[in-house]
Amino acid sequence: MKKDELIKILQKVLETDAELDFLKKLEEKEIETLVACIRDKVDQG
Repeated sequence: MKKDELIKILQKVLETDAELDFLKKLEEKEIETLVACIRDKVDQG
């Protein structure tokens, strides 16, 4: 998955319009890990 797609997923999960382009500095694998951690927390919530 591309960084832009992962960032859009994060915006949806977080329900935010905040600018998250700073995440592009991370490696793709790091963003994937972040998405997985956030999804896990949201699912528990």
